[in-house]
Amino acid sequence: MEKKEIEKEQQIPEEVIVPELEEVEVQLKKENANLSIDEAKENKIVEKLLALEEKLEYLNADFTLAYAAKKIKTNTTYLSYVVNKRFGKSFGEYTNELKINYVINQMITNHLYRKYSTQAIAESVGFKNAVSFAKSFRKRTGVSPAQFANNI
Repeated sequence: MEKKEIEKEQQIPEEVIVPELEEVEVQLKKENANLSIDEAKENKIVEKLLALEEKLEYLNADFTLAYAAKKIKTNTTYLSYVVNKRFGKSFGEYTNELKINYVINQMITNHLYRKYSTQAIAESVGFKNAVSFAKSFRKRTGVSPAQFANNI
């Protein structure tokens, strides 16, 4: 067989991949539906998460689900479940929103902050790169960071 024919045979058609992903997502949702944490434990997790928020821990580039779970002495499954339940969003969406809100507040209250490059601002709030930061910022505000700064 030629190399191209072998590669073609080894490719998995997209229609096979998508149903499998959907099955995995359904399974995860079922597992979370079966997950039960008593309200006192849930409240304690939220309380500790809000304490991390107050300390601006979310600005750390290493602020991941695993990092936060370790800091508040719970596991990632419980933390993810509580964030989804209490805030109605994934942990990633939750942390991105905190970071973007922080930037908005800094731009409004600190005129020097408005002069920073998008890359510098992205790094200052723990984004890995300026593109993902700008995309999240635009999603939240409807404008780019530079446009937002110019409109203040």
